[in-house]
Amino acid sequence: MDIVEAIGKVLIVGLLFGAGLPALFAVGLRMHEQGSDVVLDGAVVKGSPVMRVLSYATFAVVALVIVTAILWITRQTLYFHTGIKLFPFGYK
Repeated sequence: MDIVEAIGKVLIVGLLFGAGLPALFAVGLRMHEQGSDVVLDGAVVKGSPVMRVLSYATFAVVALVIVTAILWITRQTLYFHTGIKLFPFGYK
């Protein structure tokens, strides 16, 4: 049963990061579009500043997850070369 449980965990994390982050980025793009000013028939229609701020927050979350994932992947190398433990666990 351990193998099935491990495969299930990998599948869930893969779906979350493999499809979830791009979907979250797409939601951020959609919110940014709704927050942007648009010119219609010569008149400028103001976008929602709240949507623009939410889109920037969404982009920041996506960037934070990506940077954290890169640091997690390289944690052993960073610890070996610098002695810095970025995460309090996962060192050999």
